[in-house]
Amino acid sequence: MIYTLKISEKGQKTVWLPSNVPITGQTQAMFGSYSEPCLLISSLDTQNEITITKDLAKKLKIPFSSYICVFLDEQSVHLGPLIGIFTAGFRRSNIRPIGKRTFFFAKLLSKEKQVGGFAFVFGAHHINWETGTINGYFYTENGWEQFEVPFPNVIYNRLPNRRTENETTFQQIKHKLKNEYLIPWFNESFFNKWEIYRLLQKHPSALPYLPETYAHPTEEIVQMLLEKYEHVYVKPSNGSLGLSVYQIIQAKDKKIYYCRYRDEYEQNRLRKFTSLSSLWSEIFAQKEMEHYIVQQGIPLIRYKGRQVDFRIHTNKNKNGKWQVSAIAAKAAGKGSVTTHINNGGIVKTLDEIFEHEQERCIMTEKLKEAALTLSQCLEEKMGIAIGEIGFDIGIDQKGEIWLFEANSKPGRSIFTHPDLKKYEELTTILSLEYGVYLSEQIITKPEAIIT
Repeated sequence: MIYTLKISEKGQKTVWLPSNVPITGQTQAMFGSYSEPCLLISSLDTQNEITITKDLAKKLKIPFSSYICVFLDEQSVHLGPLIGIFTAGFRRSNIRPIGKRTFFFAKLLSKEKQVGGFAFVFGAHHINWETGTINGYFYTENGWEQFEVPFPNVIYNRLPNRRTENETTFQQIKHKLKNEYLIPWFNESFFNKWEIYRLLQKHPSALPYLPETYAHPTEEIVQMLLEKYEHVYVKPSNGSLGLSVYQIIQAKDKKIYYCRYRDEYEQNRLRKFTSLSSLWSEIFAQKEMEHYIVQQGIPLIRYKGRQVDFRIHTNKNKNGKWQVSAIAAKAAGKGSVTTHINNGGIVKTLDEIFEHEQERCIMTEKLKEAALTLSQCLEEKMGIAIGEIGFDIGIDQKGEIWLFEANSKPGRSIFTHPDLKKYEELTTILSLEYGVYLSEQIITKPEAIIT
């Protein structure tokens, strides 16, 4: 239940709670990592309002009145929760403090009143280890404001890229907050394509969706796959945005090989070779192939001659259950090896791809079933808290479903389509709802949380 939190000028070190909050001897109030002994009074006057005295709110570093949830353990009444969103790329600007991503975070934080609690954005330089506080950015009615608050109940990792995430500073901060302060993180790191594949291989429910894939591709492995599938994809195991992806095609007479990719000038290229050896030596000889994977090619369905795949967002909801929050189709750009927007791809709805309602309904259910199954399988095998996943999934010309990639920090490009904007709001609300759910679990059932 969501309550209105009010701060009162009257009284000292007191919290007035609705009668539907079952106090059973608790002696203190908590906000994030801060606690203070206080008087807790059960009030019959209201069912949806909580009042805290100003002196206690100051001690707990509650920044302002808002809408909150209340969770109880044996000793404490927890007000909040306090959800920290960890990122990088801050600027010295009160209008755009997180640069180009400020608008995304503003939309995310603006949903906190709908789920209950306080959410804020912070970076490495905002942490005060001596006091156990963070100078976090809150998005309020007055715009962006900074307040000093305790360490949060949970942390949602929204670092912008793998390079930043792998820096020693960020790894040390995550380790310290997670292991020394026991603050659970969700979506704590980017996914590695090969690691995801290996984990899913161990789950029988995921196996039907997995294309044949190998790490550390060699010329011999690629040739073996070409004999079976006629085309393959070579891509970085830690890549994103469709960068450095290569499609290798073997002609039917097996005398000609083609390589399609996007060059350093951001131009789509299709090159012809008389042997796989000549292609391999010219395209891949200087690359560190231990950082790549190779995957069987799938003959995908098409839209107006363009290959199509699907981006499916899944989120944990307020009950900790997986749900599909958005589905979009992506049609490849002319001559592009991927369907990514930056490579000329275009976003379409399922209505636009499947004109016949019966086919659309069948394929939609297949895609949803696959995404929910894969979400559950990944969570079970990874053993960490995951609140959202973005899947890239294909449908072949026989109607079979294939997983190409899973993303722990899915991009938002599909929401540029006017008919998909409503789902962007849903995905942001669900991210915060899961933060609230995870906070409740760590407070009321700490033994059930995987750390």
